[in-house]
Amino acid sequence: MEGAAQVQAGITPDRGREWARLFVGAWNSHDPQQLLALATENVVWEDPFIVGGTLRGKAALRDWLTSLWRATPDLRFELLGDPFISLDGTRLAFAWKGTGRFTGVLNPPGFAPTNSVIEMTGVDIHEFEGNLVKRVHTETDAMATGRQIGAAPLPGSGGERFGVLLQKLAARRLRAQAK
Repeated sequence: MEGAAQVQAGITPDRGREWARLFVGAWNSHDPQQLLALATENVVWEDPFIVGGTLRGKAALRDWLTSLWRATPDLRFELLGDPFISLDGTRLAFAWKGTGRFTGVLNPPGFAPTNSVIEMTGVDIHEFEGNLVKRVHTETDAMATGRQIGAAPLPGSGGERFGVLLQKLAARRLRAQAK
């Protein structure tokens, strides 16, 4: 029964649904302060769209959000189904879909706008400290988005064949370094 008490004391289904709606609403506001208000000072955010994969702290989060919204000013997210709560009641996950038109430079790394619509899906896992998120881990297919904006080659294309050739050369160099 101790485990059941922990779940009840943690995230409830109603709180999970409300948090997910609040979080997606903050994203869709395009106001960095709305998302920053939901996070601890030392928030850790892991996302394949972050250069290096991880950012730490509200200042880094603000910079990243500003960059994303500058590149896709109409970026919108929607929830896909109900959130999931970990058995111990400490983590919340939910699936989402994002859509936006890539009309501005994405810095970093410096991708040029294509004016094309991008679509992505993913899952966020949230860990909390009190009522604030202390860690967000995002799983999404960055390669699919890269293909939509011309940053990654389409399957079977000449660009993909060239990329495979470059990878083989890099693999040969890495094998030689490992000896």
